[in-house]
Amino acid sequence: MILQIDDWKFDIDMERTMEYSANEAAGHCDCGYCRNFYAAVDLQYPNFRSFLAQFGLNAEAPDELMPFDLNQQMCYMGVYVVAGRILQKGKQNLCVDGIFISPEIDSQINHNVLMPCFYLTIDQMDLPWVLDEPMKDVVSPANLPDFLKKMWRKLLGRRPKDNTVS
Repeated sequence: MILQIDDWKFDIDMERTMEYSANEAAGHCDCGYCRNFYAAVDLQYPNFRSFLAQFGLNAEAPDELMPFDLNQQMCYMGVYVVAGRILQKGKQNLCVDGIFISPEIDSQINHNVLMPCFYLTIDQMDLPWVLDEPMKDVVSPANLPDFLKKMWRKLLGRRPKDNTVS
């Protein structure tokens, strides 16, 4: 499917993207930071889900979601994977509800399942903390060894050669 947004043009394999996105959503992290993202994103950015849906993506299926606590306000950066190609690069990043989204190709990340593919990188989303549980009590799974092993396998298709992650 050809999708044109502003001066960007994409060739998207909707079926493969939707299947991958559904699988990612089913197996994605359910830590407090991620649950807060899913709960708060519609409040702050009402057009974000429909923007992602144009690409066949589920908002609950980022390949990577990085939360940062900035004085009781959460700042998120994220990456979504789309099966397909960028046919024409625009002069500026895409923007929805004030969020800047960078379509890009990154040959360092292993996504053989979806090749060819490109990434939609969310530069910054500021969200309030909306969960009942206190933000200070949430433990990030990104600091746990099992999560680090999973990310190395996902990003590189294998474990790192050095012993930084065991």
